[in-house]
Amino acid sequence: MPDSATPAGTAAPAAERWAPLEANLRARLRPDLFERWFAPLRPTKLDGACLEVSAPDKFHRDFVDDNYRSLLDELATDLFGRRLDITFVSDDRHPPPGDADPGEEAGLPGPCMRPAPARDAESPRESRANPRYTFDAFVVGESTRFAFAAAQAVASRPGKNYNPLFVHGDSGLGKTHLLHAIAHEIVRRSPDSRVAIVSSEQYTNEFVEALSHGADSMTEFRRKYRGCGALLVDDVQFLAGRDKTAEEFFHTFNALHEHEVQIVLSSDHRPKELDGLQDRLCSRFEWGMRVQIDAPEFETRAAILRKKAKVEGVDLPEPVSSLLAKHIRSNVRELEGALMRLVAFSSLKEEPISESLARRVLGYVIPPPGYKPSIERIQEEVAKYYDLTVPKLTSQSREQKIALPRQIAMYLCRLLACETFQQIAGKFNKRDHTTVMAAEKRVRETITSDTKVADDVAELTTKLSV
Repeated sequence: MPDSATPAGTAAPAAERWAPLEANLRARLRPDLFERWFAPLRPTKLDGACLEVSAPDKFHRDFVDDNYRSLLDELATDLFGRRLDITFVSDDRHPPPGDADPGEEAGLPGPCMRPAPARDAESPRESRANPRYTFDAFVVGESTRFAFAAAQAVASRPGKNYNPLFVHGDSGLGKTHLLHAIAHEIVRRSPDSRVAIVSSEQYTNEFVEALSHGADSMTEFRRKYRGCGALLVDDVQFLAGRDKTAEEFFHTFNALHEHEVQIVLSSDHRPKELDGLQDRLCSRFEWGMRVQIDAPEFETRAAILRKKAKVEGVDLPEPVSSLLAKHIRSNVRELEGALMRLVAFSSLKEEPISESLARRVLGYVIPPPGYKPSIERIQEEVAKYYDLTVPKLTSQSREQKIALPRQIAMYLCRLLACETFQQIAGKFNKRDHTTVMAAEKRVRETITSDTKVADDVAELTTKLSV
């Protein structure tokens, strides 16, 4: 269909444009990979040569965008004679039509609890939580044992054991998984339970929208969250700095707690570290039980990989799972993302998963065997790669064109040279080793979402391996 004849912003032309791409993907990919990553996608809008496609959640969106973007560009060019600008969004941007009532029920994100079309104010919610996030699918290790036990206790007697339950820890360690597992279990035990599970971002967006539509919308918003049987809010740290939203949440929290309605919250930080939130709200977060999730140890990381591979129907050799578990230590999300990236490359290249393939595909996190370059060599290679000098790289400049290469160099000094934070700090003219710790963390997180940075790190690792 010519673009000039395409009604902008409608779903039907978007589906027509997506259909041949989908058919080609089905023919080229292994059936399990297609069903896992592409069957859940749905086209939502076409505007000229810009196609918007919705994924079930942010992880799904980012994975397809990171790992299949070049393949989609190639297919689109072959099919339509020119590049198609495909934008992936997560499902919370576009709730499926018919899944939610625009009053009480609208706006819950895709992987959360979605209600059936409302018949009245007391209609039970239909469980549509992410099927991957259950207690059975959660791998328990020493770092998560206490948090897992607390989550199970809450799910077995909502509002009675620990209220609120506050789960905190670094990003990607399983906090969201536990929240969804609790929601699953509450609904399983009591199908009529009206469970609301939402991110703080989504809660804020709904609150702002309700405010803009007047008193009736605010009444519906409050009825939705203050009339539920359990409230689970992910990433409450993002309420910081949003004073009106935090004020509304404060009153919702009080109303629910007074009626012994279970509240479960997750955050990257403990309550006392949530800058930008009023003390009276942070103190309430401490009323019940606070549990911390730490980074998993080697045995748990290996078990997570084996379980993920089994769920995905992937043949993962033990040496490969050990290799990944040894070198990817920061969080579960990065670990699972590395596995699925490896699976994707294995399928596209029609090559079985092996140690050599893992080292080629995941060179940005797995160093070459037995090699240990010096800090000075890493600085030279990184400076040359980004067209800088070593003095500029190790300067105090905060320009992005210098700061990011410097952070990548520090990351590689930890990954390849295995030097201490203090030693690296000295070589980069930093008095405080925490600067190196922050740089390593930032790069480690960025390579899971930014293909350009991941490719840069992989190429630099290859250069530094000889």
